[in-house]
Amino acid sequence: MQGAVFRFSQGFEAGVNRLAWGPDGALYVGEVGMVGGWSWQGKQFGLERMVYNGKTTFEMLAIRAQPQGFEIEFTEPLAAETKIRPADFIIQQWWYQPTASYGGPKMDLETMNITQFSLSEDRTRLYLELPSLVEERVVYFRLPEDLQSASGQSLWSSEAWYTLNQIPAANTTLSHVSP
Repeated sequence: MQGAVFRFSQGFEAGVNRLAWGPDGALYVGEVGMVGGWSWQGKQFGLERMVYNGKTTFEMLAIRAQPQGFEIEFTEPLAAETKIRPADFIIQQWWYQPTASYGGPKMDLETMNITQFSLSEDRTRLYLELPSLVEERVVYFRLPEDLQSASGQSLWSSEAWYTLNQIPAANTTLSHVSP
């Protein structure tokens, strides 16, 4: 099992513990936290209600591991005038040292260099080649915050974390065109 974790929303009062759909169609978010950990400004619990506003959001829809890197799929096409440079991304990989207490330090933290990238013809998928990938690592993605969709929306969240347990075999090929 492997995959990406994205921010669902931002600004919750404490760490999300339970989600439940209410009879009114709203999403209820139960929260618990601890001081210094999963809390916001020292708040250790909360119950919040989220209601869909009817608007779409421009964000990362999926991140898929590839034999030599990753494919990032967006909910909308990138704006035609988007200029993407590898230097605009921060991509890191590491593993966590297990400890007797909760959590552990990041080990072998490495900032990765994109050696090649391309954008799909429909401008919804971005391929990043990262030759120094190592299995059993967390891969952190920080995309340029100024990315815009074709409809003019800004990227909702520019961060994602991917647990890469295994690098896929090289028998999968995707077609890409250069941006």
